[in-house]
Amino acid sequence: MFKNKNIFLVITVATLIILLAACSGEASSNSENKDTSGDSIELRYAEVNPEGHPMTQAAEKFAELVNEKSDGRITINVYPAGQLGNETENIEGLQMGSIDFMRANPSVMANFGVEKMNVTSLPFIFRDREHLWNVLDSDIGEELVEDVSQSDTGLKVVMFVEEGARNFFFTDKVVKTPEDMKGIKVRVQENELMVDLVEALGASPTPVSYSELYSALQTGIVNGAENPPAAYLSNAFYEVADKLTLNKHIFAPNFILTSDQTWDKLSEEDQALLLEAGQETEVFVKEISQQADDDALAELEANGVEITEVDDMQVWQDAVQPLYEKYGAGYEELIDRIIETE
Repeated sequence: MFKNKNIFLVITVATLIILLAACSGEASSNSENKDTSGDSIELRYAEVNPEGHPMTQAAEKFAELVNEKSDGRITINVYPAGQLGNETENIEGLQMGSIDFMRANPSVMANFGVEKMNVTSLPFIFRDREHLWNVLDSDIGEELVEDVSQSDTGLKVVMFVEEGARNFFFTDKVVKTPEDMKGIKVRVQENELMVDLVEALGASPTPVSYSELYSALQTGIVNGAENPPAAYLSNAFYEVADKLTLNKHIFAPNFILTSDQTWDKLSEEDQALLLEAGQETEVFVKEISQQADDDALAELEANGVEITEVDDMQVWQDAVQPLYEKYGAGYEELIDRIIETE
């Protein structure tokens, strides 16, 4: 009888040890998956543009604000100049957990399945910078944020930024009208809307990686491309393509993204802190963006770039109407709301 009691005791103790170990493992697992507001946190932010570009400045401002608001507890390391890859690779990095923040344009997001974002890349849908921000600050902006969260991408929008209107630039031809675009090989992102845009204007779309664009222009693989003024300047594309046409064909928002994977590791307090820093970064971007455009154009002119103003915008707008029929199908109400926003 005594022997049976000993066996029972041993079994009971062993069971308790196993249960305690399991509980300890679960607690350890929860700790690994959820940072508390007292932990030091280090995060990675990817940006394709170089140091000094307004979008890199925005990334650095966001990192600075987060560091200040967390009393130095949260550090965001910014990797500019495509150090962590191009936009597509950065989104994949977000989804895999190797990157925590990155900036994406709507076309790239559409490629990842959030097709509604193509609407914000439609040519000439935003009249100017003020109109763009009025839309983003409205319930339309809130809907775009929610659309990303509800998608199956595993991504979230932390804030909006913008880098100015996109314009075409060319190596050896002055362009004033779409008619002048015929026969020109224009670099495009690997996105169907951008391909269709360039084709609608009469040019030949040629997909080229952004990191290879300078050499592609230099060697004649392409004869033109498009960028906002600050990116055209800071990436030195003007050195090999010095003819700029200010047609402002796309003035679209950019999205600063994080992943559910990163977000869910943060405490609610830290999530709120990041969103607050994001709102303040948006204010910063609004303050510097117009000046960045003005300064870039002045410096480009000083460097001998031939800047062409477009006299008749209507011919450009008429040429791209087929894109509204194709990419606006099903989103007509959203397009009307954007256009009607004052």
